[in-house]
Amino acid sequence: MIQIKHSILKFPFIALLLFMTFSLTACIGDSQPSESDIKSMAAQYFDNQYSGLFITSNVIKKNGYKQNETHYVAELTITGTAQQDLDSYAKSIMNDSSLSSLEKITNSMAVGLLKMTMPDFEAGDQIEFEKNYLFIKTDNGWQLKNELKPEDQL
Repeated sequence: MIQIKHSILKFPFIALLLFMTFSLTACIGDSQPSESDIKSMAAQYFDNQYSGLFITSNVIKKNGYKQNETHYVAELTITGTAQQDLDSYAKSIMNDSSLSSLEKITNSMAVGLLKMTMPDFEAGDQIEFEKNYLFIKTDNGWQLKNELKPEDQL
């Protein structure tokens, strides 16, 4: 009779232990985006940001931290391979008939800023970019929200 009570008490304890294990695993497992998700989303964001000028050839996650339960910051080094030099890129913008005059002026100003902030490079050269991206947890999983500027990181 004592053995029956002992085995009956064992079942609820094991069930409770399994339930707690699965609950904690579910909470912990999704507390930040996976490294592969970070790298793929960062590469896609970078390629869109520098479309026609650079393409991602490598992404290295240096560090990351949670700002809160739904915000995660990834500190990355992205190696971009130049598709063309800045002068060729500027000419292609000015010759793009699909752009309005205002878009051409805006883009040429952006190219001017790039010339002031980047070293000279030719097509095929690789340049490393230090980027910090904010990821947010949504109903559809983690999403890259935007690039953080230095003033956003204080």
